This record gives sequence, structure tokens and C-alpha cells, in this order.
Amino acid sequence: MASCPPFEFSSKYYQVSDGGGCVRQSSFFQGKAVLNQGVGYSVILGFGAFFAVFTSFLVWLEKRYIGSRHTSEWFNTAGRNVKTGLIASVIVSQWTWAATILQSSNVAWQYGVSGPFWYASGATIQVLLFGIMAIEIKRKAPHAHTVCEIVKARWGTAAHIVFLTFCFMTNIIVTAMLLLGGSAVVNALTGVNIYAASFLIPLGVIVYTIAGGLKATFLASYIHSVIVHVVLVIFVYLVYTASNELGSPNVVYKRLMEVAGKSRMCQEPSSHDGQACGPVNGNYKGSYLTMLSSGGLVFGIINIVGNFGTVFVDNGYWMSAIAARPSSTHKGYLLGGLVWFAVPFSLATSLGLGALALDLPITESEASHGLVPPATAIALMGKAGSILLLTMLFMAVTSAGSSELIAVSSLCTYDIYRTYINPNASGKKILQVSRMVVLGFGCFMGLLAVILNKAGVSLGWMYLAMGLFMLLWRKANAFGAILGTVTGCILGVITWLSVTSIEYGRVNLDTTGRNAPMLAGNLVSILTGGAVHAVCSLLWPQNYNWDTTRQITRVEKEKSELPAEEFREEKLIRAKAWIVKWGVGFTIVIVILWPLLSLPIGQFTKGYFTFWAIIAVAWGTIGSAVIIALPLVESWETIQNVFLGMFTNDRLMEKIEEMNIKLQSIILSIPEAEQTYLMEKEKLKKKEASEYLAHSTPNL
Repeated sequence: MASCPPFEFSSKYYQVSDGGGCVRQSSFFQGKAVLNQGVGYSVILGFGAFFAVFTSFLVWLEKRYIGSRHTSEWFNTAGRNVKTGLIASVIVSQWTWAATILQSSNVAWQYGVSGPFWYASGATIQVLLFGIMAIEIKRKAPHAHTVCEIVKARWGTAAHIVFLTFCFMTNIIVTAMLLLGGSAVVNALTGVNIYAASFLIPLGVIVYTIAGGLKATFLASYIHSVIVHVVLVIFVYLVYTASNELGSPNVVYKRLMEVAGKSRMCQEPSSHDGQACGPVNGNYKGSYLTMLSSGGLVFGIINIVGNFGTVFVDNGYWMSAIAARPSSTHKGYLLGGLVWFAVPFSLATSLGLGALALDLPITESEASHGLVPPATAIALMGKAGSILLLTMLFMAVTSAGSSELIAVSSLCTYDIYRTYINPNASGKKILQVSRMVVLGFGCFMGLLAVILNKAGVSLGWMYLAMGLFMLLWRKANAFGAILGTVTGCILGVITWLSVTSIEYGRVNLDTTGRNAPMLAGNLVSILTGGAVHAVCSLLWPQNYNWDTTRQITRVEKEKSELPAEEFREEKLIRAKAWIVKWGVGFTIVIVILWPLLSLPIGQFTKGYFTFWAIIAVAWGTIGSAVIIALPLVESWETIQNVFLGMFTNDRLMEKIEEMNIKLQSIILSIPEAEQTYLMEKEKLKKKEASEYLAHSTPNL
């Protein structure tokens, strides 16, 4: 008879029944919220109010002491002058959803070490490759405000309406999914009503976005990134160095081997249906410690294909590229992608594998609702762990949500209002419309989340990457763009639903979300859409010269703060070559070379797993340090100027500012004064020469 409990380290989750059998706890959370509702409302309303006030204050400081002019251009593009560190931080923040934190640990719990790797690599390469698009925007549409503006300038009104529709739908559904993901976990951890959370989470975001537009979103994203990475480092070190329960890669390795052992009893009531127990189906030797996992690989392919659409059709990523200074664009996207890799990889390699190593009685239902990380955090740290994770999740949801809010605002303002309603709108009017849309859509976000939750809509059909990926290909034509986009979408949905029906015999929310239909639908959508567009463009090439995209105008014709050197074509071409080399290089490394080199190992040895864990810890630590420190280092002069202004007499600052204006006027007038002086000197010389000639003539 099997011993009870099967492992001493998880004895608290087992008990001996009256009949002498070993009974495992039926679930980890037992249907109860870990924290009370007061904590949930405190986090939502407290952090929301803090960020609304603090971020708005930062925007005011920049305006007061740095002299930023709050025009419509500044509101929607952040002055097109954002440096590498802040762009990278924004990319990390935009791409860190609730799902990044929660579902990455779920796939670790399902597939073992391959889950976090495929989650991270499958969603990093899109950001790395988007860096190529970002630098091309600087070359070919330097004054654009949105991706759809570029589409209209190149392919005309019909293509503009098609892509605008899909961009809107992507932004709207991503926003709703972000809210629902966050609200569901807040509900599970604290019992806060899921619909109430959907309405309350966006409140603070609306306030600071109205106050400072894209720049406020960037500043808030940086602060959110700092908090997310500090919590990430705490959890990673807790699992692999500091915890009494685990505390080293050796202990985690030993436990993972034990819980997946073939001799383990997994029948009722020793374990329950849907709980992790014994060997893993589809994994080499049933082990969690292998990259040879069929489930992990299928998930990786779905992740790679599906996320191209989410990144390339999301106007938020295009806006970040537009806001970056040209010399920072490519570096920001590469750095952002590499740092983001650590969020799912390091976190899930810690909390996801930690849940298995602790033999927590998590059910399949709990895991699918994203409760693997909270379970591990609670097991290791108690309620403090769940509060840390709740804080991390709130940061992820609000940060990514704010970028979606400003993305929708810019589409409404520039692609609808300025294009079709009031082409001659002044900067003041554009700014007013932008703020109205932020307020309107912000209030509508909660309602939308509730509607989509009831309808069960997902991101499964929003994969149109190839249409926009070819936007910057010279031969791509409008007919191919429209036909490819619409055909790819329709065929993708047909394939998705057909495979669901054939494979499972019924079409519902459960079956349509499974791996096989999603993989088939995504592949058909992206490949057919791309193929149709490519064939049409090769048959009837546009051979476009980018004149119309370069003619996109700014609303306020202000002089750029950037030196002309930033826009030199040779410099931008070198930047493109750099991002192609490193972006494609890292893509090959993390999607092909890394997994291939891990396959011959089969089941990881203790030494190899220790090496794997060290990579996860180091990547998380270095990435966090860089993303926290670099924006501060790059903006140190600005920070000093703000502090100098804050702690210096306002009257004195006004006098200094007045002197600066006078000095600048003098400096600007020097060339003119010098020219006047030389002209007067020349006149004097001529006068003296003529007088000399007049005096010398009578002597002759």
C-alpha cells in the first residue's frame, strides 16, 4: 500500500481517511478568496488614485521646469523625442499582460520547463522584428501619427477603412481581454465583483492619460515596469535561493523528478481528476524536465503565429515607434524584447515549476483561471505573497490598458476626425478631440469588457500580421493588401471552426479555445493572407517611392528639438542594418538554436537544470536592473533640472528664464549683426578710397 502522504514536503495537502486510504485535498483554494474584499478595493482604488495624481504631477513638473509645450503633437507623439531606455520600458510594459504573468506559469504547470521557454520565445520575436518596422517608419513616414495614416497615404481610402476596422477591433478586444484577465484574478484572490473591477480599474488610467497623453502613459509605464520587475526578482530569488520550502535548483530538480515518478499512485482519492500527478502525457519519459514535449511545442507554434497579429495590428506599438527619437528606435525595441523575455521565462520557471515542486493540489480549472502563481506565492510567503502578486497584476493590467487607450484615441482623432470630418482642424481642436475620446473610450472600456465576457469573444481570429508587415515593401499594392487581409481572416475563421467541429464534434467556447483548432486557424489565416498579398503584389507591383507617406503633415508646425543629424538617411540605413542583424540573429537563437541544443539532453540532468535555472535567475536580474536604471541614467540631466527648479525660488527661475530668452535672442542675432558690421566696414573702405582718389586727382 502506498504511503500517506506520498511526500513529506506536501503532507499538509493529504489526510488519511476513515477507511485507511490517502485522500488529497480537492483543490488549493477550496473556492475561497485568499484576501478579503477590502484589500482588493484598496489595491484597485488606492493604486489607481496614486498613479492618477503622481503621473499627472510628473507631467506638470515637465511642463513647468523643462518647458514642454502641451500641444496636440506632444499629446499624441510625446514630442517624437523619447530615448532608448524609456522606449524599452514602455515595450516591456505594453507587452506584459495579466496573461504574461499568469498563463506562462500555467503552461509550466502543464508541460514543465518547455512551457515558460515557448511562452517567452514565442512572444519575444515579434517585438524584436517590429524594430525593423519601427526604423522604416522614421525613414518613410517621419511625421505620421498612426499606422492607418501611413496605409491611407500609400494605398488610399478603401485600404484605410479595412485596416482601420481591424486595428480598432484589435485594440478594443485587447483592452477588454486585459481588463477581464485582471478582473478575474482580482475576483479570485479577493472576492471583488468581477464586473465592478472591470469598471474601477481604468479610472486612474483615464485621469493621467487625459492630463498628459502619450508621455504620461510612458511615465506611468516606467513606474509600473519598476514595480513588476522588483516583484519578479523577489519571486525568482525566493524559489531558487531564499525559501525554506525550496531554496535551490537541486531541491526543485529532486522534487520535480519525484512528483512525475511512474510509481506514484494517481487514482482517486490519492489524487483527483485534473490535478498534476505522475508522468506528463506527451513529454519524454513523462518528465517535466525536458524540451521534448509535444504539448509544449504545439503551444509554442500557436504562440509564435498568433502573436504576430497582436503586435503588428496593434496601433500602440506603432505609436511607440513614432514617439521614439530616430537614434533610439531600433535599440529600444531590441532591448525591450530581450528584457520582456525574462518576465514569462524567469517568473514561470520559478512560480510555475515551484507549484509542481511543492506538489500543490491545484486543479485544471484553477490553473486555467491563472491561479498557479498565486498558489505558489501563498505557499511560500503566505498572504504577503498574494498581495505582492496582486500588486504586480494591477501594474500589468493598467499599464498595458493605458497604451491601448491612447492608441484608440489617436485612431479616432487622426484617422476619423482629421481625415474624414475636419481635415483643417487646428492643434487646439485635435487636442480637445483626443481628450474627449480618452474619456469616452475609458468609460466604455468597462462596459465593453462585460459585454465581451458575456459573449465569450476571444483574440483567436485577430491575426492579420502579413497585411501590415508588407506595408513597407515597395512592390506591395492596395488590392493585394485588402484581398489578403479579408481572405486570410475569413479562411482562418472557417478553418478554426471546421477543425473544432471535426475534432471534437461540437463548437463551443471550450472546444474553440483548444490547441488544434487555434493552431490550424492561425496558420491558415497568416499564411493565406500573406500569400494572397504577395502574389497580387508580384503580379501587379506598385513600385512605390514613399513620396505620399513623407508628405503626411504635423498639425502644429513646430521646429523639432532633434538635430538634423538624427534624420540623415545614411544613419537610418545603418540603424536598419543593425536591427536586421541583431533582431533576426536573436530570433534564430531563441526559436531555433536554443531548443535544438536542448533536445539531445533528453531529460535534464541535475547539472543541466541548475544551468537552466541560473540562466532564468540571471536574465531576470540583469533585465530588471537595466530596465530600471537605463531610463534614469538617460534622463539624469532632466531630473536634475526639475529638482533644481523645484528647490529654487520661483522668482529667480523666472529671471533666469528671461535672461535665457534675451541671451538666445542675442545669439540668434549675432550672424545678422556681424553681416551688418561687415557691410558697414566695406562701405567705409569704399568711402575712404573715393576720398583719397578725390584728394589725389588735383595733384596730377
